[in-house]
Order: sequence, then structure tokens, then C-alpha cells
Amino acid sequence: MCYKNMLNKYIIENYNKLKDMAHNVTGGSQDKNDLFSFIIEELYAIDKKKINVLIKKKQLTFYVARIMLNQYYSKTSRYYYKYKKYYSLAVTEINDTITTNYKTDKEKEKKQEFIDMINNKLEQCHWFDRQIFELYYKKDHSLNSLSKETKINRNTIYHTINKVKKFIKQ
Repeated sequence: MCYKNMLNKYIIENYNKLKDMAHNVTGGSQDKNDLFSFIIEELYAIDKKKINVLIKKKQLTFYVARIMLNQYYSKTSRYYYKYKKYYSLAVTEINDTITTNYKTDKEKEKKQEFIDMINNKLEQCHWFDRQIFELYYKKDHSLNSLSKETKINRNTIYHTINKVKKFIKQ
């Protein structure tokens, strides 16, 4: 049987099991869909001979679980740099802004100026870019969940968010 046919068959037969694994690895967070998509892409990128051997030995599920754990928890993984890094930084900044106990009124004013600056920059963005950016960060969406909810291509959302981030940093 052809490599792609074997891999396709494996994914179809184990689709729910793989989705459950992603759910368990992420603790049911919004990241589960991003992790699942990433792992499927990775499977098709791995050496064909290695996949064939793993499928024949019935070890591919274990291999996928190991990849999921490594990619999700490592701060040097491709998954982390593609999905989690920017989301984690933004959430940390937002949470720091909201939960910081200000020692002085000057610190509080600085934080408020920072928030106002971001809001002013967002007002200068195209309405579509602004809406996507706000939905992504304020509603705690992953790229996949936002794509599913808005019916907008995931890559479009990714590029829009990055474009707005760069604009804000200017």
C-alpha cells in the first residue's frame, strides 16, 4: 500500500483518538485544535519510510503522543513558535496590565497611557483588522476556533493578527 494511503487510512481510523489525545495534552484548552492540526501537518512531513515502519509495527499512536507532548510543552518547538509564543506573550501583557497592583499613581498612569496608545493604534487600523485582533485577544480564541466561528481562512487570521501587532509596535 502507498505511503499516503497508509497514513490517510491511519488518520481516518484514529481521527477521534488523535483529537482526544490533543484535548488531553492541552487540558482541553483552546489550543487543542491548533495542536491537532499541527500534528497532522507534521505526520505528512515526516520521512515516508519511518511512517511506514511505525504503522506496520502499530507504534504510530505512541509516536504521535510523544510528538504532541514535546511540541506542546517545549518552548523551543516549532509548535510553540508558530502558535503559543505570541498568544502567551499577549495574554501575559494583558493580564499584567489588568492585575498589577500599582505602587504609585504614576505607574497606573503609565499603564493607562500604554492601553490608550494601543487603542488609538487600533482605531487607525482597517475595521476588519481591528475586529480580528480584538476577537482573537479579548475573546480568548485560538486561530482555529476563530476561523471556525467567523468562517474566515485561518491563514488570513494569522497574517492579519501579525500585521496589527507590527503596526502597534511601530
